[in-house]
Amino acid sequence: MNARTLATQTAALTCLAGLAVSHPHLPGAYITMSQHIPDELKVLLDSPSAVEAWREALHVPAETVVAGRLGDRPLLEFRATVYRVAFHVYAVYDPATLEAVVS
Repeated sequence: MNARTLATQTAALTCLAGLAVSHPHLPGAYITMSQHIPDELKVLLDSPSAVEAWREALHVPAETVVAGRLGDRPLLEFRATVYRVAFHVYAVYDPATLEAVVS
């Protein structure tokens, strides 16, 4: 078995720190990473506008964003490799109701 250390996750951690410094107003996220895939980040957001903000910050083309469904809820996501780190950025959210939009 290959022993993995925190150092193997340096690229992902450095990338996140750089984003935090260069884009301080980027929406916060639930971010996961694993020692088994040290150069991959999964970024769970709470709205489509947050996905868009991350897409812009990462300079990912708009056409990479995909709309879908997870169960009965809408899903918006994109995958991209940026700074040698694989990102899966997504939001599963409740659609706005007409009543909420009008208020």
